[in-house]
Amino acid sequence: MIENNICLLTDSYKLTHHYLHPKGTEKIYSYLESRTGAEFNKTIFYGLQYILKKYLEGNVVSEEKVLEAERIVDAHIAPGIFNTDDWMYIAQELDGKLPVKIKAVAEGSPVNVGNVLMTVENTDKRAYWLPNYLESLLLQVWYPSTIATLSAEVKKLCNFYLDVTGSSKDNLNFMLHDFGYRGASSTESSRLAGSAHLLSFSGTDTVPSLAIPVNYYNTNEIQGFSVQATEHSVMTAMGPEGEMEQAINVVRNAHDGILSIVIDSYNYKNFLENACIKGHKLNEEINEFLKRTEGNKIVFRPDSGEPISTTIDCLEIIERGFGTHNTDKGYKIFNENIGLLWGDGLDYQKIRDILFGIKAQGWAAENLIFGMGGGLHTAVNRDTQRNAFKCSAQLRDGEWIDIFKKPLDTSKKSKKGRFKLIRNDKFEYSTVPIETEGKDQLRTVFKDGELLIDDSFEEIKKRTETYNMFPIK
Repeated sequence: MIENNICLLTDSYKLTHHYLHPKGTEKIYSYLESRTGAEFNKTIFYGLQYILKKYLEGNVVSEEKVLEAERIVDAHIAPGIFNTDDWMYIAQELDGKLPVKIKAVAEGSPVNVGNVLMTVENTDKRAYWLPNYLESLLLQVWYPSTIATLSAEVKKLCNFYLDVTGSSKDNLNFMLHDFGYRGASSTESSRLAGSAHLLSFSGTDTVPSLAIPVNYYNTNEIQGFSVQATEHSVMTAMGPEGEMEQAINVVRNAHDGILSIVIDSYNYKNFLENACIKGHKLNEEINEFLKRTEGNKIVFRPDSGEPISTTIDCLEIIERGFGTHNTDKGYKIFNENIGLLWGDGLDYQKIRDILFGIKAQGWAAENLIFGMGGGLHTAVNRDTQRNAFKCSAQLRDGEWIDIFKKPLDTSKKSKKGRFKLIRNDKFEYSTVPIETEGKDQLRTVFKDGELLIDDSFEEIKKRTETYNMFPIK
């Protein structure tokens, strides 16, 4: 099979719709939104440019692809089902370019839920069936958008607790680290999720994500950064009896900079006693490392246990060894360049609980760094932000007709008509009828096979930064 055959990038039932619509149908107008009831009250739209460049831009329909699709659908459903004639028309008469117009809010924009994020309509009446044929592919923008939203919400949370504990914000962009690659469903999904995370944070171990901004978002700059770090295969290399000897070996051989050490291979309390309390050889080596050059830092990573109590245990042991001083709001910060990283089993709620818990015990938020793996890449789904793609208008025999659904479950009621998305000076968005006055925030990003807006990753990050303007709810 031809890889990325656009004729086959759809759901099976959509293959049958070209002969099921009413006669005289000339255009179908559909839209994407995050419906009311989403987990977070705003969605950061991100990832459409990647989809357009990878799958839709240019001469994507060929006779070879059409004939392959016909053979497959003949076997998959039944002979005569596939819309060979109209696909051949696109391949031959339209030079293989998809006759659709896509409008979308600027990527990186935080849009309150219940508003249109994207619209799709055909530009050639022979392709009236095409907008919703493309739904299956275009709706996958839900995934990077949801990850972008989740990371931005965590950043708001971190920013809030840095404020209330009087902490420095120098490390805010690194307070959530992406550990998601190994738990992702595919390399493509990890690239997308990882790049979405980079709109808010700069720390990542998902190396494949670095390719998305460079290859699809017009930047030559690496957007994500990491540090030297151990894992259990390193720390257990000399067994339980040799744990401290191996830890000393790690610290002695580490390069200057930040060194992250996993500490729960056996007993995290015993490890921290050796690492932090004077009189132990490991503590001496750590002090030598910290004094070797300005900027050297040790980050301890407990990787198991109950998050809040374990975090507080670790903070207290480190305090006994290295001491603390208070912020101007009375919260404790380590005297030395020491940090604590919690990266096991985290989600938004657990991060919130940890930050609240340490604040209650008098600790400043700047002592902590978080890591998310599966919680970032795989613990979300399309319903997290309630993303839906629906038809809202059809042009039939020269007249636009409003289309909508209104099931008994009214939370799934869809919009009707054609829209504008307008915004006030408080960055609050409203979806209004297309004839309403006001600047439309939906920009035409794609038309007839051509990408019309090609944003840089830096531009999108700047839009995402406005997210911190909104209070936590």
